[in-house]
Amino acid sequence: MFAVMRIENDDCRSDYRRKMRPKCEFICKYCQRRFTKPYNLMIHERTHKSPEITYSCEVCGKYFKQRDNLRQHSS
Repeated sequence: MFAVMRIENDDCRSDYRRKMRPKCEFICKYCQRRFTKPYNLMIHERTHKSPEITYSCEVCGKYFKQRDNLRQHSS
């Protein structure tokens, strides 16, 4: 069994919290935007490499640089 103890002082509570691991940052070489996941950086950098590729909505005609944004707009 576990015993639950109440901590009165808020300053002591921070000592018992888990330490957060440092986040890796992945930086876009074109605009220096920062990402926490390499996959998100890869998707973002595609917008810089091929700006002529766009996806348009068949209903309203709005253009998107990423297919996922068009898919989200349509749903």
